[in-house]
Amino acid sequence: MTNSNEPRLWLIDDNIVGTGGHFLELASLLAGGAKDLGYAPCLAVHQKFDEQHIDLICEPVFSIHRMRRWSLGVDGTSSVKRNTQGTPIGSSRLKRVWHHLRDPLSRHNFRPDNMLQAWSEGFLQVVRQKKMHPDDRIVVNTGDDFQLLALTRALRQLGSDNPLTVHVILHFALYEGDSVSGEAKLYGEQVNDAISMIGQHAVHLHATTEPLARQLEEVGVQATAVPYPVRPRAEKGNQQGIVKLQQQPLNVVLAGLPRAEKGRGQMKSVLSEIWGSHLQPGNFRMAMQVPEKRWQRMVPLHLRSVFRNALDKQGQDPENRLEVQSGNLDEEAYNRFLDSADVGLFLYNPQRYVARCSGVLLEMLIRGTPVIVPKGCWLSEQLDLAGGDGSIGYSYTSTNQIPALLHQVRRDYSELSRMASRHAEKTLRLHNAANTLRTMGIPDRSVAALRAS
Repeated sequence: MTNSNEPRLWLIDDNIVGTGGHFLELASLLAGGAKDLGYAPCLAVHQKFDEQHIDLICEPVFSIHRMRRWSLGVDGTSSVKRNTQGTPIGSSRLKRVWHHLRDPLSRHNFRPDNMLQAWSEGFLQVVRQKKMHPDDRIVVNTGDDFQLLALTRALRQLGSDNPLTVHVILHFALYEGDSVSGEAKLYGEQVNDAISMIGQHAVHLHATTEPLARQLEEVGVQATAVPYPVRPRAEKGNQQGIVKLQQQPLNVVLAGLPRAEKGRGQMKSVLSEIWGSHLQPGNFRMAMQVPEKRWQRMVPLHLRSVFRNALDKQGQDPENRLEVQSGNLDEEAYNRFLDSADVGLFLYNPQRYVARCSGVLLEMLIRGTPVIVPKGCWLSEQLDLAGGDGSIGYSYTSTNQIPALLHQVRRDYSELSRMASRHAEKTLRLHNAANTLRTMGIPDRSVAALRAS
């Protein structure tokens, strides 16, 4: 139970429609951090979410979700700047006309004007019904440029008699590669236009990686880089180092359901390249998640019967070459899956992850698991922080290098594990949820309460 006198920290995330997934996990982690700082955490979610999460108070208020569909960043489909009513402004006349024609063709709930109105109404419902006071804080867990239009719209309707403090966490990259796109420049204009209209309210922007903060700065948006939180885990029960080398095989884990930016298109070729040399001889074992339907397109033709046989036997290949989990895993099963990893393999698109954080990689790092990641993106920067290639793992420029890197991992496994275990402690201290909130500038009320007692 929470103390009614505690200030509240409201977490706002319309993307949470059910249990499982990283949206709810992030909210749960921030809620734990809020408690550590002396706040009573509450969570505003989508109306489809009809469950409670441990002792976290959940309010299903939003009728829409996935606002980033109209973002000007790489995860959105927009190419024109908008105002708080969703009307295309700025950009070229041709683009404005095109969007004027396109917007009404979207489904009613997905039209920009309707999405902005619905999100604003959900936000105002929380603020008005829950009677926010000055010590309360609001955190929009998964923000973007389009959602900021909705937030500004709501704050303008609210007026400035009761100024609010709102923190918005930005996750998704503005552009791919090294060149600032035209859409990214419009992103900056759209965000700054919105921030300039909020009146006496305070809106603080935060980016989950240093590269994303730099991208935002390049388009004139000021955002504080904050560490993405990760859940602490008990030490793995299996022994590491030389003892592990005597056990066959090393378990290579591809965690998370594959999407286009997470290597869905590379899985077939990687499996073909390592099957005969690594998996079939028993030096390595591949554990992976696949969608319940259409998983065949990610698997070489000659291996589909092997996969099908494993799926029929609760994911276990009788010859211990594969573990295949289909569909989403609940929190306990997912963590067991990560705990089983001896090596974390990431097939992510480096262009999409130039400035984007991977929560899965952080979950591997805090477990002290050596990793193989793509070069030239945020994931390989984490290797640099630990000492570079060969410290806690290896990076590649082409997936063709993965078979050779696996050989190196086996050769160097004892030292890699030792370094990874040491780096895990540093990662966990930095990516603690309470530290995330403190870095955002949210006051630590627990210290004040302790002094007053």
